[in-house]
Amino acid sequence: MSRFRLLFSQVVILFLLARASSEVKEPICQDNGNVTTLQRFGYNVSHCKGVLVEVTHSRFEDKRRMLDLMNLGLLAIRENAFKNLSTTTLVLSNNQISVLKRESFRGLPNLEMLSLYRNVVPLSGYLFADLGHLELLWLGSNEINSIPKDSFAGLSSLKSLDLHYNDIEAIEAESFSNLNPGLLDLWLNSNKISRVAPGSFAGLTELSRLHMDYNRLEDLPSGAFRGLNKLENLYLSDNRITSVSRSLLRDLVGLKELDLQQNEISALEPDTFRDLSQLKRLDLRENKLSHIVVGTFAGLSNLEDIKLSFNNISAVDNGAFADLVKLRYLDFTGNDFTEIDKEVSGLPNVKVY
Repeated sequence: MSRFRLLFSQVVILFLLARASSEVKEPICQDNGNVTTLQRFGYNVSHCKGVLVEVTHSRFEDKRRMLDLMNLGLLAIRENAFKNLSTTTLVLSNNQISVLKRESFRGLPNLEMLSLYRNVVPLSGYLFADLGHLELLWLGSNEINSIPKDSFAGLSSLKSLDLHYNDIEAIEAESFSNLNPGLLDLWLNSNKISRVAPGSFAGLTELSRLHMDYNRLEDLPSGAFRGLNKLENLYLSDNRITSVSRSLLRDLVGLKELDLQQNEISALEPDTFRDLSQLKRLDLRENKLSHIVVGTFAGLSNLEDIKLSFNNISAVDNGAFADLVKLRYLDFTGNDFTEIDKEVSGLPNVKVY
């Protein structure tokens, strides 16, 4: 599935959500009583006391590709509930599903996108292992607090994984150890992450975008981003990060955008960004920087846009921006230093804000 199709699928899910805007045991449901069957967009959907019992195509000749099971009050999905469906998109958002097994997803050989957004799904090893064609998995807003080993094992085609708005506290070395190395997009924003083990993402060699904004990160260890040499966009805004080192960033040789706004960074050492020669956008707004020294931005030969507004900058060394030969935009609003125009006078294409 192309990046366009992934984005289109996300738009479809958002449209459906807008329209409707601790583990428990599966409720006991007898097949011969209290089973409700309804017609839903080309499917026969049978459920009982919150348990999804069976889903079949309602017309053999009309095999719909999208199955929408939002807002049915589902608590569990029975094993083998899906009967050899040709479905490529399954939407289970806005239920209360807390009971899932690997067998719950059998009968979906062609599934490419699965949304479990706004449930209470607990992760477990090999939960999605039978979904070998799945490319997009939405698990946002599920109260997930940890990522057990092998949670995503078997997802050999996965390109996009969304875990935002959960309660995840740490990324361990084995959290993504069996995740498809071809994953392109990973959303971990709006969790409670305060710890990232070195090498946690090392197997995700094709990752392009990593969202870790709106967490509780303070100190990231060297090696936290090891192996991510194809990463292009890294979002770390709205954390509590106090410092950034060259050893932390040295593996990100393909990075084009780095967002560090709204953290607690008070100083940047020379050569911090030395290895980020492909970087085009750097956002350091609303930190606690006071002094920009020579060499701070050394190596950023392709940087076009830097945002330094609303820090406490009162001093800028002569030549501090000299390495930024392609710089076009400098946002310096809300600082105490008044001679910034003089410091960028040797860069005639720069617009200062």
